[in-house]
Amino acid sequence: FGGSKKYPALAPDTSAAKKLKSINDPLVKLSQDVSETIEVIPAEDSAFVFIGKPPKNFGMAWIEDGKLHSFKTLSEEKGVPQNKLLKLSESLANAYRKSDSHDRYSTTIGNRVVTVTPSQKLAKEVQQILASA
Repeated sequence: FGGSKKYPALAPDTSAAKKLKSINDPLVKLSQDVSETIEVIPAEDSAFVFIGKPPKNFGMAWIEDGKLHSFKTLSEEKGVPQNKLLKLSESLANAYRKSDSHDRYSTTIGNRVVTVTPSQKLAKEVQQILASA
């Protein structure tokens, strides 16, 4: 009957927590705009967000330069066709599957509990996949 997995709390003095704090405003907005579960992968100057239930049924958003991006913005702003978005989604699902053994934590963003996966390996892979668009 589901329910989300319980992860240990993300310590506030970690680099992942500090990265999340630096992009708090767009993360709070995203957490208010979506009802599905959220998993954040903090990166150097950005964050990648799996929305829903990866690797099977999920959406993707990312924050760069303080702005929120998604497949919709890729399609609208860069003219990425639907079939390319589907391939990106498949690649992201594969990257997520490979991250199964990575440590995950929970933290509160806005008034929502979200999962945080502070994996530079996963962040780099997601970044490369999105850059291929």
